[in-house]
Amino acid sequence: MSKPEYKVDIFTGIRPTGNLTVANYLGAVKPIVKLQSQGYRPLVFVADIHALTDNEPALVKKYTNEVVADYIALGLDPDTTTIYIQSAIANQVSSLTLILSRLISVAELLRVPTLKEKLKSTLQPENANALLLLYPVLMAADILINRAKEIPVGEDQLSHIEVTRELARRFNKNYGEVFSLPKAHQVESLRILSLKGDGKMSKTSPETAIFLTDSPDEVIQKIKKAETAFEGQMSNALKNHIFLAKELSSDENEHKKIDIIIGRHLKGEKVMGEFKDAFSDIVNSFLATFQTNRKKITENPDYIESILEKGNAIARSNADETMAVVNATMYK
Repeated sequence: MSKPEYKVDIFTGIRPTGNLTVANYLGAVKPIVKLQSQGYRPLVFVADIHALTDNEPALVKKYTNEVVADYIALGLDPDTTTIYIQSAIANQVSSLTLILSRLISVAELLRVPTLKEKLKSTLQPENANALLLLYPVLMAADILINRAKEIPVGEDQLSHIEVTRELARRFNKNYGEVFSLPKAHQVESLRILSLKGDGKMSKTSPETAIFLTDSPDEVIQKIKKAETAFEGQMSNALKNHIFLAKELSSDENEHKKIDIIIGRHLKGEKVMGEFKDAFSDIVNSFLATFQTNRKKITENPDYIESILEKGNAIARSNADETMAVVNATMYK
């Protein structure tokens, strides 16, 4: 059998673990939408197996189709971007994960920076479930089974791509040239702060996060309580709010309005109330567009099902073809 060439130019995943925040949009969705506009045809998977590392199955099931609706409402074009559910190829991905697990040691996995961070957040790392330890290998299997060429990642995720490349190299060396090496398509690493400015915006602190499902009143109340800065001063929290306002609006007039208010603030004027009003207006305008789009999508459940049926079929074809070559090479 011939070596499978790259089949997918851009490949990335979504974790279905709850309602999305504007930070999720800016960090995960907007880069894919931008790649679409540049002529790429991404393959996006809903990582429901990955989500099981630290979430209950019922929660993962609940949000699997929900997150697909969210991404389409935020700009993913199903005519350009293929979307599938990871568990649709669970058997193939599990088989490749098992095969790749033979090629890496526990010590090497424990040196993966993102895994070290996840384990640090566990009170007793030795009690973390084994699936969490295999997270980098499972990620490598997702990428290699689809023969993806480029993976959009921030700097903090580059180690996962290197693990994938190393596993591909080791498989090729041990059994024969099967895998082409994927490359990182580096995107800006965003750290969106909470409205209090004390750490990143997180679903686990809903009072300081802006959710895509928030009502206009909820947004206004949250932003009213947001940290800013004393007159004439700048702070990380205020910088974060300015960044959010400009990223959520493409209207240059709104950008200028924000700049004028901040200019007055830095001259010592008391204008943070005015800034918060402008910030709230921008957020609510963005959310209104999203919520209208999403309502149209969810009014026709068959629409999401048809998109996933098509995407799952493509993923199965990719996976079956890759595993046929993998097995033929290993057991020749």
